Amino acid sequence: MNTDELFPLYVIISVVVFLFFMFFLFIQLYLKAKKENVGGCCRTEVKPTLKQKKNNNHH
Repeated sequence: MNTDELFPLYVIISVVVFLFFMFFLFIQLYLKAKKENVGGCCRTEVKPTLKQKKNNNHH
């Protein structure tokens, strides 16, 4: 077999592997977001800064 004949096979395999990898990442991020109740990371970042400001104002 020449490399010209194998080239479409390489393209198909690489695309399938890429799609599988992206799908796997999407599943991981979806499960992580579901655990954190979607946007939980942003809320936890905002709350400590507000608490620090309140604590600084009281002192």
